[in-house]
Amino acid sequence: KVIFEEIKMRKDQPHVYVLDKIQSFLYTGTLAHEIIGTYESMSSIDRKKLVNKFKQIYQANNMVLCVVGNADFDKLVKFAEKNFGKEKGNISKLKIGLKNESKIEKRKGIDQANMVFAYHGPLANDRKCYAARLLNTLMAGGMSSRLFEEIREKRNLAYAVKGESNINKEFAYNLVYVGTTKENIEKIKKIILGEFEKVAKELTEKELGQVKEQLIGNYHIGMEDSQIQMVNLLAFELDGNAEEFYEFEKNIREIKLKDVKELAKIKNYSFFALVPAE
Repeated sequence: KVIFEEIKMRKDQPHVYVLDKIQSFLYTGTLAHEIIGTYESMSSIDRKKLVNKFKQIYQANNMVLCVVGNADFDKLVKFAEKNFGKEKGNISKLKIGLKNESKIEKRKGIDQANMVFAYHGPLANDRKCYAARLLNTLMAGGMSSRLFEEIREKRNLAYAVKGESNINKEFAYNLVYVGTTKENIEKIKKIILGEFEKVAKELTEKELGQVKEQLIGNYHIGMEDSQIQMVNLLAFELDGNAEEFYEFEKNIREIKLKDVKELAKIKNYSFFALVPAE
């Protein structure tokens, strides 16, 4: 019942709903489904299925224990051996297929339009993923970003503009979310594509340098929180190399201008918008 209520809650929040749905327009297979599930999928789960799935996933060879702070390593090892065991299971791989689709969904009872523009990017084991992070920051990473300034500040077409990077070893994409009105949807989409084209042609070393400093600065500020530090360290380990956690600044600084300009040449993209029904 708790999960059913959360499904309702997420649907009732348009900005959350479009962000949840965008993966279904980027991927086929496992990633096309929302992680929270549906009424139908949740209703079909009984205790036996849940226990079997738990045993399948929570195996020693499929878990990472990450600790940040003043801890005794030997005690941690004993804790892990006692609580996680040594059993190893066969871990099924995600079935992932790439696609690009666009859709506008209409709904009664809402006043604003919410849209997401998304595109595939380099995987976490590709050094160009750092160029993707820079591109996301450049385009929609805060109030100084290109799209925030162009869409909101200059043209007053939206009340919210933000970007996100979702980069893993098996899938990766960047997205731009915009909260606007129904009438501005197509205009904003053209602006987004136009700004990417400008970056691909006109991005300078000076602007890229400023974005690097912004991204590195935000990273270091975030790392002052031990919980955020733990989550990031864990993410790098799950993606194959925890050492990159300590080399983030170095890897960002090594990205060349041509790397970011090349990624800005958007050939295919996915688009989803939720708009008021007339």
